[in-house]
Amino acid sequence: MSDVAAVASAVINMSLSNEDLKKMTTNKVEDNAVKDLHFLHINISGQKFIVSNQLIKSYPHSKFASPHLLADHWIEELNAFYFDRDPALFNAVLNILRYNVLNVPSGYDKELVMEEINFWNVPKEDVEGVQDDEELRLEAEFQWLENRIPPPPSGSSKFLELRYKCWCFITDPLGPYTEYRRMSIAYAVFSIVAVVLYMILYGIGTSPHYRVIDEHALPALYTNKTERTTNLDSAIDNLGCSQMPKISCYIRTTPLLWITYSKYALKFVFILETLIRLILCPGLAYFRSIITWIDIVAGIGALAAFAIEIVVVTKEIVGEAEMHLHYIVICLQSIQILRIFKIFQYASLIDGLMVMMLTLKACLKELFLLVMYLLIAMFIFATSVSFLELQSEMGVGVPDCVYGYWWAIITMTTVGYGDFYPSTVGGYFVGVLCAISGIILTALPVAIIGSHFNVYWEHNRKRRRLLFAALKKKHKQKNISAGTTTSDISKLNSQE
Repeated sequence: MSDVAAVASAVINMSLSNEDLKKMTTNKVEDNAVKDLHFLHINISGQKFIVSNQLIKSYPHSKFASPHLLADHWIEELNAFYFDRDPALFNAVLNILRYNVLNVPSGYDKELVMEEINFWNVPKEDVEGVQDDEELRLEAEFQWLENRIPPPPSGSSKFLELRYKCWCFITDPLGPYTEYRRMSIAYAVFSIVAVVLYMILYGIGTSPHYRVIDEHALPALYTNKTERTTNLDSAIDNLGCSQMPKISCYIRTTPLLWITYSKYALKFVFILETLIRLILCPGLAYFRSIITWIDIVAGIGALAAFAIEIVVVTKEIVGEAEMHLHYIVICLQSIQILRIFKIFQYASLIDGLMVMMLTLKACLKELFLLVMYLLIAMFIFATSVSFLELQSEMGVGVPDCVYGYWWAIITMTTVGYGDFYPSTVGGYFVGVLCAISGIILTALPVAIIGSHFNVYWEHNRKRRRLLFAALKKKHKQKNISAGTTTSDISKLNSQE
């Protein structure tokens, strides 16, 4: 058996010549057992595996690299080292040697794979990631949300390759094919800030404190130019619309000039970005996204609103036709609110946003059940309180079932506006039951949603670690290929 151990050692260390090996294995091992010293032949329950000697050397403390441990399993008839183990589990261990990632075979428990790892003395710290069927499913969901378009096939024209690189730059800052990642992240941050800024400008542009009377809307009301810039709060009486609907005063005023011009500039940026995406899109997958059509509809709405404003800006609002045009402009401007969904284009850049989206997607069934429970409880409590409030005075309590629906939802969600409330003893009793039931019903899915969130969050942390580890490795290899010295690499490691 000592001769066999020496053969195994020579197979691994390649320290002896073929002639010495043949002398040592004259009576124990056939000559063809050591015919090729670059590979190790292992038989696992009848299934033969050929493992590269170079691959084994990367794990010097494993059983693969231990000649004395292998020698006990040498079978001359099989011309290989025989182990009565599971071939699927052994193949999973080989994947660690190849990729440093362990994929748990379908139908096997993770504990069995870890036992196989211990049997072969593979250090667990060398395993960068362990993926079972559940984690593969989670990874598929993350990839679905990222919606990455595959690169063009090899041999494609330089134009297609350049277009794909530009596409990755503007859509996937952390993607595997994205170059100039820092600039891509900066572009994504700029796009998100632009969307948030537009929402802020749109909000303050609807406030009377930041609107002035439109001099083209009611020119007959002005006697001098100073009145044309009067703040809306102090000009409502002059407009004569203090008793009119808000929309009548709204269409006769415009936001301050700096708000209007800022919104025009941001709309131009959004439309330009949409056109660039349409030009650079390398496939039809981009048009299967809802956010794509939101961009297109919002861009068309912005152009249409701008065109209508040019037409009606010099006209006095005297008839229904002009009124309807202003209503259309307001509706088209309101469509721009949908641009807030553009933030989801960069969900891969914001960990919490991606995890929350996948959590809600996984909990749709539970959320649907919650809505159903709330609706059933709403009908029960609204009907009960409206019947018990029949003894109250007119104008007091909950008038009828219609208002009871509103009261029940507001009470069960613990909001309680106080616009409607019970005023009888029976109504008080129903109100207490309604509040307690709302707390219980809304708390039921919290644990389920929280468990899903934790699962997605932990998986996202793992894939982020693997992503940045791969980026660092790629960066180091690029520096080495460019002639970077060992000292430079050590400095890079210290900076990381």
